[in-house]
Amino acid sequence: MQLEWHDMKRISTIALVLLVAAGSLAQAEQNPIPRIAWYGNLTDGLAEAKRSGRPILLVSGAPSCLGVPGVW
Repeated sequence: MQLEWHDMKRISTIALVLLVAAGSLAQAEQNPIPRIAWYGNLTDGLAEAKRSGRPILLVSGAPSCLGVPGVW
């Protein structure tokens, strides 16, 4: 059985897509996405930000006090 041009084109396209997908998966395993590092207190967070030269995102919350709701 002889393959026609459109059959060869379809097989080549599928093979290329699978090759690119396999390469992407291998790359993702080598370079995992960095996760957020949470620090329990401001002092430790500021020290790490200074050490790494990266900014911080300060998230603060407080329980309600005398009927005034806090951040959460």
